[in-house]
Amino acid sequence: MRAYLLGLLIGYPFFTTAQSATPPCDCPSVLQQVSRKVADNYAGWTDKVTAKTKPAHTRLLDSLQQQATKATTDADCFQLLKAYKAFFRDGHFQVELRNTGSAATPAPAPVVGVRTIPLSEAQAQQLLLDKAKKHHPVEGIWETPERSYKLAIIPDPQSADSLVGVVLASTNPRWTPGLVKLKLATRNPAAGQVLYRNGAFEEESLRLAQMGNLFRIGGYGYWLRRFPQAVTETEQQTVARQAIPIEFRQLSPQVAYLRVTSFNTPKAQVDSMVRVHQSALRQTPTLIIDIRDNGGGSNSSFASLLPLMNTNNFQDTHTYMRTSPDNIAAEEAMVARARAGHWDTDSVLNVWATDVAQAKAHPNQLYRTEGSLLKMDSVLTNPVRVAVLMNANCYSSAEYFAFYAKQSRKATLFGQHTGGVMDYGNVRNQVLDCPRFVVRLPTTRSGWVDTAPIDNRGFQPDVVIPATEPDWVDYVVRYYQSPTEQPRR
Repeated sequence: MRAYLLGLLIGYPFFTTAQSATPPCDCPSVLQQVSRKVADNYAGWTDKVTAKTKPAHTRLLDSLQQQATKATTDADCFQLLKAYKAFFRDGHFQVELRNTGSAATPAPAPVVGVRTIPLSEAQAQQLLLDKAKKHHPVEGIWETPERSYKLAIIPDPQSADSLVGVVLASTNPRWTPGLVKLKLATRNPAAGQVLYRNGAFEEESLRLAQMGNLFRIGGYGYWLRRFPQAVTETEQQTVARQAIPIEFRQLSPQVAYLRVTSFNTPKAQVDSMVRVHQSALRQTPTLIIDIRDNGGGSNSSFASLLPLMNTNNFQDTHTYMRTSPDNIAAEEAMVARARAGHWDTDSVLNVWATDVAQAKAHPNQLYRTEGSLLKMDSVLTNPVRVAVLMNANCYSSAEYFAFYAKQSRKATLFGQHTGGVMDYGNVRNQVLDCPRFVVRLPTTRSGWVDTAPIDNRGFQPDVVIPATEPDWVDYVVRYYQSPTEQPRR
């Protein structure tokens, strides 16, 4: 099965079954069904549950089943599902707890295990204006662009070498004022490593990058400072520009810049951008393609970018599809949606449908499809060199783009390693008897798992850009201007 859709296609049940009037949502039943769906449909099952790891898997599942009998809320059960998911260490394996709005759905569980610091906005302002203290550059009152959260980042009252981000206001009713959303060590401010709790209270270790009155955490976007300094008009424009999914800029006669924040951006929109700026692209020797923080989507989205860095065509890896009945049904439904939505040309969709039909003829196995050669019409004179900017928030299709770029003699990967979730792809919903819980599983296995797996490692850059570098685009420009810079061979 070729990697047609490798993104996190979230929230769409690709096929449905009739639900009973009172779905069996007791936690033992949910956990049992999820574990069965994983064993039957997950493309990484035979790699993850081996003779060596099977005892640990069995012990974990037995332990979780015992705990499930004591789970009294959906939130309790969801934590057990996440513990089961963690065994597989696969970012494409997803679990979710839905709020269906049903009267039968228990109220959200109270927040436990999250530190609270009583703090009003007036008190925060007083702390931030205290001239007797030396303030860290990231201290201040910050908001998300859509004003969904307001945080005061202040010294940690319990630790002299840390800062904490305390919620002052939130549109999420569970994130009440006083809850600590992030913690930042100040001993090495340049590292910018934070412990951050997302909207679901899951703690993550992420990187904070500050640029004046802006900062961004991992893949969660920008925060804007409101006090004691406020964002400038230029900084506001930076945030507004980042909200646009695709952007082209001519930085100089020698350098063009093309940014794609998501490969869920419709193919037609990317094609149009390349077509509109075709003349500039063919006159500019250096092209920077910025895919930082690109969480993936569809490989077809970036098809028009490949000719810009082509030198010797592009070879797909072979793939394996887990040809279970659930996966085949999901794939057939996806092809139907693709046709109805005109996601790609008829010729591409026809090949996809043929692949699904061939896989269906080999049920209940890992069915191998050989990788195809993507033939390009020509090698363009310009751009002469292509810099691909990437970071640890590049996932899925963005990683597949990096895989193609590594095959080009024109292209150089700059930045930091990708997120490392591309060993298993083509994520599809699994229908559960209890609709309040959602499970999405990768249904295909990349051929490179046989020789060089990348899960939890990512694709490595050719040129590492230090995390302390404030302007990666300028870094690339300076790199190519350096007399010691050598073209990639």
